[in-house]
Amino acid sequence: MRRLLLGTGVLLLPYRHPVVLAKRLATIDVLSAGRMRLLTVGLGALPGEARAMGVDFHTRGRRADEAIDVLRLLWSGGREGVDYDGEFYAFDKLCSYPKPLGAKALPIHVGGSSRAAARRAGRRGDGYFAGGMLDDTERELQIELARKAAAEAGRDPAALEYTRWGSADLPVEQVRQLEDRGVTRIVVNLAPGTADEQHDRMSEFAERFDLTRD
Repeated sequence: MRRLLLGTGVLLLPYRHPVVLAKRLATIDVLSAGRMRLLTVGLGALPGEARAMGVDFHTRGRRADEAIDVLRLLWSGGREGVDYDGEFYAFDKLCSYPKPLGAKALPIHVGGSSRAAARRAGRRGDGYFAGGMLDDTERELQIELARKAAAEAGRDPAALEYTRWGSADLPVEQVRQLEDRGVTRIVVNLAPGTADEQHDRMSEFAERFDLTRD
């Protein structure tokens, strides 16, 4: 269990205050011995959600951009505190503890199914977590958009991680094909079932990919 990474897929960032969120996520990372390493954020697609949270639906992209900047600033800031003055968030000499364990900041992946999400991942994210309902042509286009946006922002496109959804019955050859397309991580969904059934599926998956240890 200590090898399992923790993450979100996805956390709707415009509806969370980044100052509170920075502390919560870093606390989870510390309590889990540094395993909170697949933080995936998105914008949300339902206007009703934004209304319920008191957020202007049309500003959620700009809010998310600022929130990503604020999270990284707070995680990397020292005892002297950090300042931020944005459209939606502002503070002076603010300190946030605890810090992520053994890292300057938690990796932030941008999730979504739109080309705008792909571009945001390239500009600001550590990776792109593509939605599960896209066809292969659109997926290829979006990851290329993300890499292009990274290059235009002066970032290294090769450093951008690419995460995809997958099922527990994925054959080894298909995983190799995804790797050839630049996929760096597959998050596996398990079919509903009892605890014993889930255990058996996970064990079979681990054996198929030689993930078991003595």
